[in-house]
Amino acid sequence: MFQPILIGITGNIGSGKTTFCYLLEKQGFKVIYADEIAQQQLNQPDTLKMLIKRWGKGIIKNRIPQRDKIAQIVFNNKADLDFLNSIVHPKTLAALQQIVDNSCEKYLFFEIPLLFEAGLEQCFDFIILIRAPREIRIKRLLQKGKETREQIEARINAQIDDQEKIPLCDSVIDNSGDLNELKNQVNNLISRLKEIKPKEKIPLSS
Repeated sequence: MFQPILIGITGNIGSGKTTFCYLLEKQGFKVIYADEIAQQQLNQPDTLKMLIKRWGKGIIKNRIPQRDKIAQIVFNNKADLDFLNSIVHPKTLAALQQIVDNSCEKYLFFEIPLLFEAGLEQCFDFIILIRAPREIRIKRLLQKGKETREQIEARINAQIDDQEKIPLCDSVIDNSGDLNELKNQVNNLISRLKEIKPKEKIPLSS
């Protein structure tokens, strides 16, 4: 049975992984965004019922779960985070596996911010880490104007540090420079794709 080469792209917040993925898409490659798939699962009626039962109707607006409100609830409460993950993660992984099973692409890229945190490193043939120094990432996130420095630092501190991820990755992209430098690194990756060999993997979902 045909199986695409599965390439996981990860990186901590503010690293520029989504920009990297957009550049890949511009070159004609298929990129799956795990957060978008997770949001789709969050919007499912059966999921909404369970969330409302636990947290009340205040987390819903126009029949859509408010991610910022849910994030506030789960960020400092492990029990609530575990509850959310127990519902959304299996559905998300099943949806991702279905995409793999139905794909005709030679290379399939996945942007998964919490790839290592979710223990998915054995599900890919090749893993790319996008990284940038902490202060650069904080500056980028502050420029978006959505969070305070304190909120940003709390989110950064909640993620596994890059130094722990580097040995587990097949390629590390330093995104501390400008967009042209990142484009060059995307082109370099594309030129080396044929060197990537399939690995013994475990499915994203059984």
